[in-house]
Amino acid sequence: MTKILKPVFPEKCIGCEMCVMDSQRQLGKVGLEGAFIRVFREGTKFSIVLDPQVNTLDVEKIRDICPQGVYEVREVDDYELLE
Repeated sequence: MTKILKPVFPEKCIGCEMCVMDSQRQLGKVGLEGAFIRVFREGTKFSIVLDPQVNTLDVEKIRDICPQGVYEVREVDDYELLE
């Protein structure tokens, strides 16, 4: 079983990018270059793009740092990741 991060409530996103900062902190990087999570503004709403490599990080910490509860951590079988 592998834990994956899913944005289940993207409409709640306020664009704070706390998830981006925490993932970059876990990678030991400064700035947005090579970020596994990107938040884009689309008018008055935000969209979230996740690189599949984000699941190599501590996804529970990323979920917990989001002030709006946008993310959910799901456990999936390894064969489901291949689909």
